[in-house]
Amino acid sequence: MRIINFAASQAISSSAVLIFLTLLLLAAARRMSNCISLFAAQSLVIAAQVFATAYLHKSVTALVVGVMVLLIKVLAIPYALFQLVKRLHTSRDVKASIAPAGSVFITAALIFVSYSAVQSYAKDLNVARDPLAAAVAIILSGCFLMTSRNKALMQILGLLILENGIFMAALTTTFGMPLVIEIGIVFDLVMGVFLMGIFTFRIRESFNDLDVSKLRKLRG
Repeated sequence: MRIINFAASQAISSSAVLIFLTLLLLAAARRMSNCISLFAAQSLVIAAQVFATAYLHKSVTALVVGVMVLLIKVLAIPYALFQLVKRLHTSRDVKASIAPAGSVFITAALIFVSYSAVQSYAKDLNVARDPLAAAVAIILSGCFLMTSRNKALMQILGLLILENGIFMAALTTTFGMPLVIEIGIVFDLVMGVFLMGIFTFRIRESFNDLDVSKLRKLRG
C-alpha cells in the first residue's frame, strides 16, 4: 500500500516535467497532426494526475472526473480534430508567424516566468510548486499559440490547451472543482469545439484557406 501511495505521489510530482515537455514540443511542431497528438498526450498526463489525486484522497468524484478527461480530452476531442483536418483538405502546416526556434525560446521563457510567479503563491496555499507552475505555463502557452499561429484550427487547439491549464490549476490548488461544475465545463468545451469547427468550415469556404490573418480583409 505504501508503495502505491509513493507511486501516486511521484506521479503528481513528475507530471510537471512531462507537461513542460509537451509545451516545448508544441512550440516546435509544424504540423497540425503533431499538435493534436501532443494535446492528447498532455491531457493524458493530466488525467493520470487526476487518477493519482483520486487514489490519494479516496475521492470518487475525482475518479469520475479523471474518466471524463480520459474519454473526452484524450480520445474524443483529438479524434474529432483529426477528422476535421482530414475533411478540410487543406495544408497541414500550422502557419506560425514565429520560427520554431523562436517559439521554443518564448515557451521556455514563459515556463521560467511561471515558476517565478507562483513561488510565493504556492507557499501561501501550501501546495506543490511544480504542478502549479505547470498549470500557469499551460495557460500562458495556450495564449501564445493562439496569437502566434495563423491557422484557424490552432485557435481551437490553443483554447483547449488554455482550458487544460485552468483545469490543472483548479486541481492543484483546490483538488478539483465540484463534479456538477466539471460536467458543465466539459459540456461547454465540447459545444465550443463543435461551433468553432463550423466556423472553421465557413472560413475555408469563404477564403479557400484557414489562415485567420486573411480575416483582416473584412475590415472596412
